[in-house]
Amino acid sequence: MFVSASDLHVLNTVLPEETFNSFKEYYAPEKPVAEQLAIYIKNLVRFDLGSSFYYKMPVAEIIAGRIGWTLLLSFVSISISALLGIPMGLNAARRGGRGGKYLLSCFMALQSLPVFVLAIVFQLLFCFKFHIFPSGGAYTLGMNANIIDLSVDVVKHSVLPVIILVLVELPPIFSLTYNVCARTKEEPYVEMARYFNLSDRLIKFKYVLKNSLPEILSKMNIQFLYAISGILFVEVVFSYPGIGTLLKVAASSRDYPLLQGILLITGFYGVVINLIFELIIKKVNPRF
Repeated sequence: MFVSASDLHVLNTVLPEETFNSFKEYYAPEKPVAEQLAIYIKNLVRFDLGSSFYYKMPVAEIIAGRIGWTLLLSFVSISISALLGIPMGLNAARRGGRGGKYLLSCFMALQSLPVFVLAIVFQLLFCFKFHIFPSGGAYTLGMNANIIDLSVDVVKHSVLPVIILVLVELPPIFSLTYNVCARTKEEPYVEMARYFNLSDRLIKFKYVLKNSLPEILSKMNIQFLYAISGILFVEVVFSYPGIGTLLKVAASSRDYPLLQGILLITGFYGVVINLIFELIIKKVNPRF
């Protein structure tokens, strides 16, 4: 975010003087754009993302305090979805017939539901009607307990958001695995394995899954990136203290340094995820 001198008057009328001075010191709007860019890159190297207008704190500290909760929901939900979706898709593709196509149709219908609608419905049912799960937050505020009780409380607050995210992330993983494995099982080397009367288990795992896994993994990294967008909606509905709730506050309060910091960290997350999956694919199958 680069600022021109004409923007300073507007900012100065809506921001407290102390906040405006910290903004001016960080972005140096009176200098040329090229020099502003150099200063900004220098600050990024030092992990300095500026100061938040709303929280009156460094953006890096605010994001660091929230990103752990988002990563918790992200990795737990996507891991559960992969552990369920890949075996289900593999088995459905191996059996074929109407059963696999019927299951695929059910998952596609589930995938069409907006995640925020699903979150609101689950919250109304399981939080406000049946009182099974907490309605919001990541833990009980003011709770004075040992580490075990606190961990149980955190798990209890995260169960419903994780279930919703799994329901959203499972259909695309299942459909991807089903389609890739259904195509792989028709390959000549799989037909030859059946001709030599190899066991179904060996054919399923060594011939179908092993040769389908690189393609599945190469597209699953996209699911990791899409998972973040779903998590943002779920966090807002359940007031979960992650990046999604923080993004809502930043957007509603026009906290541009915080918005910029969140988008920067989200983009960096995407680069890291792509790199990790690239290394995993090379490990699974060096030919790719």
